[in-house]
Amino acid sequence: MGFKWETNFCDAYQKISYRMESGCFLLMMTLICNYQCSDIFVNESARPEENVHKWGRTENFIPTREKQLNVQGRTRPNPKEASLNTVELINGRGYPFEIHSVTSSDGYILELHRIPYGRHKKMAPKVSGQPVFLQHGLMNSDNVWLLLPDALAFTLADAGYDVWLGNARGNTYSRRHVSLDPSQEDYWNFSFDEMGNYDIPAVINFVLTKTGSEKMSYVGHSMGCTMFFICMSLHPELNEKIDVMIALAPAVSMAKSTAPLMVNQAPFAPQIKYVFDLIGVRAYQPVDSFWNNLRKRYCEPNLFLRYSLCQNTLFSSSGDEYHSLDLNLLPIIDGHNPAGTSVNTAVHYAQNYMAGQTFQRFDFGVEENQLRYGQTTPPTYDLSKVTSDVFIFWGQSDKVSAPTDIAWLETKLGNLRNSIMIEDPLWNHFSFLFSADAKRLVYDKLIPFLPKPIL
Repeated sequence: MGFKWETNFCDAYQKISYRMESGCFLLMMTLICNYQCSDIFVNESARPEENVHKWGRTENFIPTREKQLNVQGRTRPNPKEASLNTVELINGRGYPFEIHSVTSSDGYILELHRIPYGRHKKMAPKVSGQPVFLQHGLMNSDNVWLLLPDALAFTLADAGYDVWLGNARGNTYSRRHVSLDPSQEDYWNFSFDEMGNYDIPAVINFVLTKTGSEKMSYVGHSMGCTMFFICMSLHPELNEKIDVMIALAPAVSMAKSTAPLMVNQAPFAPQIKYVFDLIGVRAYQPVDSFWNNLRKRYCEPNLFLRYSLCQNTLFSSSGDEYHSLDLNLLPIIDGHNPAGTSVNTAVHYAQNYMAGQTFQRFDFGVEENQLRYGQTTPPTYDLSKVTSDVFIFWGQSDKVSAPTDIAWLETKLGNLRNSIMIEDPLWNHFSFLFSADAKRLVYDKLIPFLPKPIL
């Protein structure tokens, strides 16, 4: 795939990349190692074969006995889950599942996973509960809603909801297209703008058609909120199809972010993108990159290693501490994350960070902006068009979605119902997904905002 660099060069970079004060050095090291260490092709072993799906099993998916996890009463993460894909995780916990494919209007094929009801409930296959759609954030896949022993997806299913898990284009599970291949550069010409403009409308209409429901609930984390707000801004008619939106650590304005990814790399985003374009790199942090595979193979839940050599990109880019997180969960997180996205997606966030307190479309440069938008600068998304009921949950120590930026968002939304600060003063960006206290501090408090399930 081009130049080959010495492995120990990347090893050295990974040790120091997010500790460097020199932005220019960081720029070049990021370029070199992302090119050498990242494989832009889909990890086909991470996605089960698709076929006609039955409740709880698919005809071409029969988990081994080793992967059928008995987790009743367990309080600590099961290390075997690091090697399971999403449907194996769901099935291993004893829940029914379905796999669905949704094609966006611009040809991207998205994989959805469904948990139609709880572990101990028997329901006729055609009966649907209240649908709730969960959308992950940047560099994640839908497994982030499943990794905790009392993860949100399972909590909702046991509470009587019909749970749908989304996967953003370009991640481990949604790396297909009707005519393009991930090996082609054109496949990667998207950012979260296209995810909100094309993917979320397609998913909303698919879920409602499949379930026969008139409305659905939406829960997003970080970029999952970004996608929703873009969708409702550009397609305000879809607000009527959402009964409530729960925004966990929404990433909208990035002006006050102190996350290393923003502070250290955003100022050099144009140069990074230029060099990536030059050498043909479009994918950003796929799960099967060289460094991710190395970390999954050799890193243990050791605190010293986890703050140095073995720090997952999610934590090094967000600046999150491992607050209230079981270190035994870290190898499982490594098994699934980061799950990849496009370079343009990361660049789009960098552009918003550099633009100040705003929420704007992708900046293609003066000439292409004029062609696409009819003006030389990228227009802003009109958040006043988001008229669905919105509840925001935010953390006081979140370096990505900073409290000041959350306060700005609160003033822009068309129908904010409430903004809830998490009680824990050390709550950070990924605490919503991985903290041992997530159920008590967040999940149990957001469920009352959802419509009561159809029991």
